[in-house]
Amino acid sequence: MTNIEKLKNAFVEGLEIPVEGVETATMENIDKWDSIGQMSLVAMIEDEFGIELEPDEVMQFTSFATGLEILKHHNIDF
Repeated sequence: MTNIEKLKNAFVEGLEIPVEGVETATMENIDKWDSIGQMSLVAMIEDEFGIELEPDEVMQFTSFATGLEILKHHNIDF
């Protein structure tokens, strides 16, 4: 599985959204992306990629696009 597939899968499982909606997912347009959904998503991503996000990174992680950028800072290639 590629890194992009792993990230998309974390969104599908963590936020219970269809894979077709992952790339446009934001906190504003996903009902389940509340504080609990955020922590579920972050936990799945940390487990999948073997990283630990800093608290400020968790707060900035508000869309699929920003998530990609944050993970790139952890040297994860997409």
